[in-house]
Amino acid sequence: MKKLLFFTLLFSCLQLYSQHQSDVWQLGASLPGTEPSITFVNGFPETYLEARSLKMFVTNASIADTNGQLLFYSNGQWIANRSHDTLKSSENFNPGYATDVYYDYGLGIPEGMVILPKPEHSNVYSLFYVTFELITIDGVFDYQPLHLSYSEIDMEQDSGLGSMVLKNQFLIEDTLIEGFLVATKHANGRDWWVFSHEYQNSNFYSWLLTQDSIYGHYSQTIGVDINYDAIGQAKFSPDGSKYAIVNMYQNTVQLFDFDRCTGLLSNALVDSNFTDLDWLRGCSFSPNNRFLYVNNASELFQYDTWVADIISSRIKIADWDSSYNPLATWFEFNQMGPDNKIYINTVNGAKVMHVINQPDSLGTACDFVQGGLELPDDSYNIPNFPNYDLGALPGSPCDTVYTTNDTHILDHVFRIYPNPASEWLNIVYNIKDDALFELFDLYGRRVAAVSLYQYFKNRTLNVHGLSEGVYAYTIKNMDGILKTGKLVVVK
Repeated sequence: MKKLLFFTLLFSCLQLYSQHQSDVWQLGASLPGTEPSITFVNGFPETYLEARSLKMFVTNASIADTNGQLLFYSNGQWIANRSHDTLKSSENFNPGYATDVYYDYGLGIPEGMVILPKPEHSNVYSLFYVTFELITIDGVFDYQPLHLSYSEIDMEQDSGLGSMVLKNQFLIEDTLIEGFLVATKHANGRDWWVFSHEYQNSNFYSWLLTQDSIYGHYSQTIGVDINYDAIGQAKFSPDGSKYAIVNMYQNTVQLFDFDRCTGLLSNALVDSNFTDLDWLRGCSFSPNNRFLYVNNASELFQYDTWVADIISSRIKIADWDSSYNPLATWFEFNQMGPDNKIYINTVNGAKVMHVINQPDSLGTACDFVQGGLELPDDSYNIPNFPNYDLGALPGSPCDTVYTTNDTHILDHVFRIYPNPASEWLNIVYNIKDDALFELFDLYGRRVAAVSLYQYFKNRTLNVHGLSEGVYAYTIKNMDGILKTGKLVVVK
C-alpha cells in the first residue's frame, strides 16, 4: 500500500497539469463523406460526425491547443488545418511512393507520424514522420520507410490557421521498420526524445528536439532483431521510465527501462511465448506506469512491471467476445485518453472502440469493456499521442529547466554505450569546452583515454584489447569532473 501511494504521489508530481493537447481525435476509414471524431474537452469522450476532405487510413496524428481546440491533423501525406482545409505551404511535405500512389487515402503505417510542441516556442510545432517506399530486398519486393524527416508549423501564420515554415528536412536515410515513431520528454521536462528503429537488426535510432536544434541521430543496439516487419506498436510509459514495442510478424513483446536524461534503453526483457495463430498488434501502459497491456486481434494481456519476474506476471484479461458492429470487432491499436482510460480500435474499422476503464488495477479489475465506446461511423485508426503533460524528473542530474536566454541547453550531456561493451565504446556528447574521457581499472590505473573536442558530437574508443571486468570512467575539463560512471567489458 505504501509503494502504491508513493508511486501515485510521484506520478502526480510528474503530471504538472492537463494541457488538453490530445483532447481531439480525428478518426476515419478512408471513405468519402463524413468521418467520426472524439473530443475529451469536457473530461469524457463525446463522439460526433463531421465533413472532412482529408481521409484517415492508418497513420493518424493531430494536436490541439492548451484549451483543447483542434489546431491541425494529418494522415501522414496531407495536413489539414482546423477548418479542414489544406494547411498553408504543406503541399507534398512527405514525398515518396506512398504519397504518389495513395495520396487520397493516407499513409498505411501506425505511428507513422508524431507531432510535438517545439520547446520554448509557444506557437511552433515539430512534425516527425516516415515515408513508405517500394523496395527490393534479396530480389523480393517489399514496402518499408526509407526516410525519417522533420517539418515545422507556425500557428501564428495564415491568420492563426498555421503555415508550414520548414519542410521535409531529412533526419536519416535508412531502411526503418514500419512506424513505431514515438516520443517522450527529456528529464528537464521541456525537450523531447524521439525514437525509431532500423529494419533487420536490433538498432534503435533517437533524436533530441530542443528549442534551437535537433540533436542526433543517436543509435543503440539492444533487444532482439526485427527481421520480419509488419504493423505493431511502441509506447513509452506515461512517466517516460519504460519503453515497450510489439511486432506483429515476430509475435514478440520487448520491454526496456528508459533513462530520460541520457536517452538510453536498458534491461531488455523479451516475451515471445505467444501462439502463432494470432499476431500481436497493440500495447499501452497504465496511467500509474505499473501495468503493460498488449493484445493480438482476439486476446488482451496484462504484465505487472512492479514484480521481480515481469514476464511470468503475464495474465490474460479477456478473449474477443465474437461481436460484430457491423464487422468483426477484433482488437488492434491502443491509446490512453485524457480521461486516463485506454482505448483500443478495431482491425476492420468497426463502429466501436474497446475500453480499459480502470487500467491501474490488477487483472480483470481493470474493467475491460468490449465495444465500450460506440462511434458514429467506421474507423480504422487511432491517433499517436505522446504524454504532453509530463514534467521534469525530480532529482534527476539533468532536471534543470533552462530559460530561453540560456544558450547552453545541452552542456555536459553524455551518452556512453553499449554498456557492457566488447569491441567499441561510443561516446556521444554536447559540450562548450574540450574535455577528456579516461578509463581506469579497479586498481586506479588509467587504461585508456580519448579527447572530446567541442566541435565534434561523438568519439569512439576501442576496448577490444581490455580484459573482461568492471572499469571506472571520468569525463573532465578545465573546470573539473563532468561525469563519472562504470563500464563493463565482456568478451
